[in-house]
Amino acid sequence: MNFFFETAVNALEAFLILEFLAQYFGFRNQTSIRYIGFFIFWIISTISITFFSWNQSFEVFSSLSQVILNIAFCMCLLNGNIWPKIFISAFTMGGVILITSFSTFFIGHLNQYEIEDILTRFNSVRVIAIFTSKVLFFQTTRIILRIKANVKLSMQDIFPLVIVPVISICTISILTHTAIAHPDVQQSIFYAVCLIIALNLLTYYLFIRLSRNSQLKHDYELLNLQYDCAKQNAEDIQNMYENIRSIRHDMKNHLLCIANLLQNHPDNSQRAQDYIQKLLNQQEISQRKVIFSGNESLDAILNTKQIAAHQYGINFDIVIADSLQFMSADDICVLFGNLLDNAISAAGQTDTKQINLNIQPQDTYVSIVLANSVKEDVLTSNPTLKTTKQKKDGHGYGIKNVRKVVQKHHGLIRFYENSGMFISDILLLTIPILD
Repeated sequence: MNFFFETAVNALEAFLILEFLAQYFGFRNQTSIRYIGFFIFWIISTISITFFSWNQSFEVFSSLSQVILNIAFCMCLLNGNIWPKIFISAFTMGGVILITSFSTFFIGHLNQYEIEDILTRFNSVRVIAIFTSKVLFFQTTRIILRIKANVKLSMQDIFPLVIVPVISICTISILTHTAIAHPDVQQSIFYAVCLIIALNLLTYYLFIRLSRNSQLKHDYELLNLQYDCAKQNAEDIQNMYENIRSIRHDMKNHLLCIANLLQNHPDNSQRAQDYIQKLLNQQEISQRKVIFSGNESLDAILNTKQIAAHQYGINFDIVIADSLQFMSADDICVLFGNLLDNAISAAGQTDTKQINLNIQPQDTYVSIVLANSVKEDVLTSNPTLKTTKQKKDGHGYGIKNVRKVVQKHHGLIRFYENSGMFISDILLLTIPILD
């Protein structure tokens, strides 16, 4: 009975750990292979935990082996980079130890049981302690998953968070051995463990608050960028249409002047031709500015950036076969505003001064390819595409915000260079999917 109970508990623990990791990173493969892989790692983890639990001489390797199995599970089946996988795998195992220690001390204190009796003997108190630890672990992982969904933390953000739990785990391990060796101080150790747990919860709470404040600050800066973009677009479009109306208003007078030249002075046909050419040159800019894709937001940003490109003497070729109706105005502004600003800045420094934009549908995706001439290899000198502007305040979010828009639409983005052109190649999903 004892053996089967402990094996079932170990199987439950292994399942909860692997299920949390799968929920945290997401499966790489959405076919039945993921279930087969999950089952295999679950069986291996259960066997590993059971073996080390029943071989006390190897108990020190129990957590280490589980961490290795967790990392292998993440690497084989789940999405994400290697370092977050290593960190979360180790952090998860540390959480198991922390919660199990707390549950053992708490239940032992309530029932006046010694720690050694709970850890080494099969009794009702041990069953309650184990049940409590698993429930706490499950609830804790749900909270972490909810926080992850709302707060995006990078490795440099969450690294300080691991320091307190690691120290706490080491401290609780020492206290546990002390409580086993000296049952008379068990009550004092229980209060110490409670204090340690409280400090961990407080640290985690404060860190999440700071992370949320940082996220709110970033969102505020992004909204300011979007507002400035929309304001500039409105002003430029208004100026453009005012220019067009002005040209149309004067067109009648221009035509009368040309007719007068040809009627009264037949020998002045060259003068009439020169006059016509002058008018065509005046209208060339306006004609080139007008882009009608069917999407007002897209038209606004492209017309605006075309004006800016012309001011730098840049040839801007645009092919639009999809109006991007599935995208919000904010996303269009952020995506094209940042990419085109970078393209104009780079192309303006070259001799060829060329920008090509091609928007084409591809089944359930839309392809956006932006190519601009560059003076030198960008990716060689700046592989991460960090801002090179002298004033850093307000800058440096461009490419990050572009990647966020692409991620929001379940797309892909890559940057590469070819024949003196820097190319931004983007694929966006045009249909909504359930996350």
